[in-house]
Amino acid sequence: MSNPYYLLGIDRNADDAAVRAAYLRAVQLCPPDRDAERFAALRRAFDALATERLRVANALFDHQPPTPAAMAHLLESGCTPRRPDTATLLRVLKGGPDGR
Repeated sequence: MSNPYYLLGIDRNADDAAVRAAYLRAVQLCPPDRDAERFAALRRAFDALATERLRVANALFDHQPPTPAAMAHLLESGCTPRRPDTATLLRVLKGGPDGR
């Protein structure tokens, strides 16, 4: 899958409401009867990022290999991969802020 954040035009720190709003805006700009393939890509992106739990799973388990150009960009920018902090990870794996 291509980058779902890029497809929806959102930041990696977006919350559930921002993801939903971006998806609805993108669907208004490109309805399914106009471009079914693009709509399907938008739907897959939304399905991958709809909740915080899905966003964390996407960040942890997305195994799509990066392109050589993307690797070169990461090396040039000095970017280092990072994982979610422990508190966020535990909250998401438990299902919510109160552990339900």
